[in-house]
Amino acid sequence: MPRMKFNADTPLYSSDSTAWKLDQLHEALLRAYAMQKPVVIFVHGRGKEPGKSLKGGTYTKGMAVHKIERGYNTSVIMFNWDSAFRGLNIFDREVPLSHTGAGAIAFGKTLSLLAEFQKLHPELQRPALLVHSMGSVVIQRAILDHHWPEQRGLFSSVLLSQPDADDRDHDKWLEPLARQETTYVTLNQDDHVLLRSTDARPPGTQALGLGAQRSLAANAKYIDLSRMGGLGAKDDDHEVFGKGAMNAEIHVCQFFEQAITGRPVVLDPAKNVETVERNVIFRLKSHRDPGAPCLRLPELPDEEESLRDFRD
Repeated sequence: MPRMKFNADTPLYSSDSTAWKLDQLHEALLRAYAMQKPVVIFVHGRGKEPGKSLKGGTYTKGMAVHKIERGYNTSVIMFNWDSAFRGLNIFDREVPLSHTGAGAIAFGKTLSLLAEFQKLHPELQRPALLVHSMGSVVIQRAILDHHWPEQRGLFSSVLLSQPDADDRDHDKWLEPLARQETTYVTLNQDDHVLLRSTDARPPGTQALGLGAQRSLAANAKYIDLSRMGGLGAKDDDHEVFGKGAMNAEIHVCQFFEQAITGRPVVLDPAKNVETVERNVIFRLKSHRDPGAPCLRLPELPDEEESLRDFRD
């Protein structure tokens, strides 16, 4: 079977690798909600997608859709944009950056269709939006290029996981988003992928997911995961939502579980917050609890079987 490749005609995928056209979003959502689980819209980062997030491969383990769906007992619809890097240059940002504008247009259409669906089904819980790494640039472009609908509360929460967007001036797009949606941003200054993600970046800037020293979005909440120990001992530490990347940190796991499943997120100095900086950066307390049910690793599809149709 040939490797799964980007197809602009089918930017939506469910975990069984079913490809959906934009005008099939209503059908895809109805199928997702029929599972009687919280629904998550997932926007992936850089890589050879949709194969990476559905089948595994490239330079990280991948299978993000299954990590989210099985790790948090959710139903996932992935938004696919043209995120492939140049050749074997896994840290190439220039080529995928050139496709974020087209991705933003398609994602804006997805959001408009989602708004229509919600008017028809007001009884259904709003999905969570999980955006990983360079997918944040698609969100940035969607907002700055006016593709994001003005409707408030499309999502139960918006979670930007280790965003690869530039830290400089990020508040100019993040603040408008945070005024419309409950928005969280994870930060980890030890993220080894973002530390090397310097290609096609203006001088004096870094990935937002490494931290933000400049202006912050006043209505967003930044979740600082730095210095939690050897994050990623069993997984890729860049995919911080993967439970194998949490190094048994229970407060990290509970945060992701709450945000991804649409439950109220607890950020309380008396319970799970060590410090609050600049009013919006919440440094989680470190507390390891390897036996906690939240941290149980999900059983992912067999990698060898899953990779058969991904390899060239």
